[in-house]
Amino acid sequence: MALGVGVAGLRFGMSWARVFDAYAETDLVAVCDLEPEKRDMAKQQVGVDTAYEAFEELVGDERMDAVAVFTPAPLHADHVMQAIRAGKHVLCAVPAAMTMGEAKALVEVVSKSDRTYMMAENWVYEPTVVRARSLYEEKKLGKIYYAEAEYIHGLKALRHHPDGRPTWRNSLAPLLYPTHGTSPYIHMTGDRFVEVTAVASSGREAFQEGYEADWMQTALFRTENGAVFRLMNSFQNVHGMSHFLSFFGDEGSFETGRFREARTVGYYSIGDKEEVTREVCSHPELPQFSDALGKGHGRTSMQIVLDFVVAIQNGTPSPVELMLALDMTLPGIVGVQAVGQGGWVEVPNPRSWV
Repeated sequence: MALGVGVAGLRFGMSWARVFDAYAETDLVAVCDLEPEKRDMAKQQVGVDTAYEAFEELVGDERMDAVAVFTPAPLHADHVMQAIRAGKHVLCAVPAAMTMGEAKALVEVVSKSDRTYMMAENWVYEPTVVRARSLYEEKKLGKIYYAEAEYIHGLKALRHHPDGRPTWRNSLAPLLYPTHGTSPYIHMTGDRFVEVTAVASSGREAFQEGYEADWMQTALFRTENGAVFRLMNSFQNVHGMSHFLSFFGDEGSFETGRFREARTVGYYSIGDKEEVTREVCSHPELPQFSDALGKGHGRTSMQIVLDFVVAIQNGTPSPVELMLALDMTLPGIVGVQAVGQGGWVEVPNPRSWV
């Protein structure tokens, strides 16, 4: 029997609704959004009959086995806990939480449940990251002693509602959205960030236009395995959207391209060879889905949905279960603290909260 699924949040979540609707192992039972226009669009585009305004109504639908939470980031933790308490499996957009209190509450609720939790972090599925991980697992990079990530994304169009009210993104501290940078290293190595120091900088006031956060925040982490990791995040900038990752091991190194090449072009050096290999990386074939679903985050979304459903069916932990999700999320929360107070600040281990 197909798994009954509901999707909440139809700005980003609409693409996920299409994947759940297309997958034979899932039945898109209902969607949810505050805006009637988005609910009507979902009814037209994916043929779903039930569209709720309130999240509480969605999780109360007994036809539903799982809920995909793609609501605004400040609501993630609360919506996940509501869904878990209602007996639903949960796939949640990044980040897992926005405050330390939310993170502790998540551990309290999820650890007492037998429901599956997965954070929908796409960067561990991007082709360049998958290739880097394969080299690491083949021992070709050796021990990673330094790594870095940059996530530069201008979000001016998403900072205000149509009526002019600021959205949550207008005051989002850049390091509170850390997982696109932290996840590839953590997922690859199994390491954990244990300590952070961070700084912030901003451009000219005339370019702020009411923006309520630092233009750029940069954090330096020490890891449990003795590595150093640098993360730079920016949501206000004069720069094209770009992601960049690099991994320095004692046997080899790997870095992604920039801009559109970040996901699909990797550069690496192995052993004593000085030459750099450029490799174009690609997603795996996914015969369960049509090529039409592969736009934007589509290819990674399909892989995440496949893994989420398999974890539920097999009763096994998801690839980005809660503790791993918090290992990717908490460093950013503590990084913002470090910006304010200076010095090195400890990153807690969420496993100690169980």
